[in-house]
Amino acid sequence: MKRNILATAIALTLSFLLLGCSGMPHTNHVNRDIEAHHSHNEVAGINGLSLNNGERWEMDNHTRKISTLMEKTFFNGDHTSQSGLNALGVELDAQMNKLIAGCTMKGEAHNQLHAFLNKHIPTIKTLATAPNLETARASAIELKGQIKIYKEYFK
Repeated sequence: MKRNILATAIALTLSFLLLGCSGMPHTNHVNRDIEAHHSHNEVAGINGLSLNNGERWEMDNHTRKISTLMEKTFFNGDHTSQSGLNALGVELDAQMNKLIAGCTMKGEAHNQLHAFLNKHIPTIKTLATAPNLETARASAIELKGQIKIYKEYFK
């Protein structure tokens, strides 16, 4: 039952993300990334993510501000218990919703952000709903790697 609720939450968030952010059409890479996330519980490259001619992508001020807040929240959160990690996931999810709601980006930088978020959002949702400490810690480790990837691809 929790998996069904999680799947529904992910689907609704991704639908909002894909429709609410600048109205640009997106390809089916969303479903491939979600399937890849569920089949591989590791920090790895993100499908479709690339640099801008060797440079990091420029984010709008809103995205940069919320991303910085999310990083601080993650590193200052309670990583010692399942309840602490679940609460951290809930807080990050709320911040992600703010990021999505204020998105004004367009073009390829926007598409690249979506490629990143297609993997990042499900990891946050898993952290928020992790049924045990082992799953919560695995999600936190994955998020830490994703934060590193974000910094490598976006400014």
